[in-house]
Amino acid sequence: MMLAEGNKVRLRTIGVRDLKAAVAHKYTLSIVEPLTDPVRAREVYDQTGFWTKDAGACAIESLVEGDDGRLIGTLQFYRAGPGIHGLEIGYILHDEEDRGKGYASEALRLFSDLLFEQQAWCHRLQLIIETWNYASARLAENCGYASEGTLRKAGYSSPDEPSDCFVYSRVRD
Repeated sequence: MMLAEGNKVRLRTIGVRDLKAAVAHKYTLSIVEPLTDPVRAREVYDQTGFWTKDAGACAIESLVEGDDGRLIGTLQFYRAGPGIHGLEIGYILHDEEDRGKGYASEALRLFSDLLFEQQAWCHRLQLIIETWNYASARLAENCGYASEGTLRKAGYSSPDEPSDCFVYSRVRD
């Protein structure tokens, strides 16, 4: 099912055909488990379709001529916390060759608008970006997200020594 469409990308619900590519990347279908095992990913897909009222994942498809319909990444949302009236968003483009072409920024804008439209209770969307990830920080700012500060030792790349992260938000008003 199509969720949103822009000039470069289309957002749609995850399909069975997407599982092989998606399971190659930890936490791109769920924030509560890595879902890198194809059998487990299919079980969760069969139960929820990777979309509930509090969390979901969607596919990013290319609309570029000659590339139309190719899965290039995923976006996901989940509750930011029990005391926060908002959602957190994660995103990934699977192939480094697809990065820097405007796909992620268009996808994030479309997804942010969709979540505000569908989730009336949601007053804020947030991104947690490791401080070394300058490209993602620029992308957030280009999509209307404002920097709010730094979360110390909150990163996810290294469990041994978590890196500091920037917090970015976009609010409904």
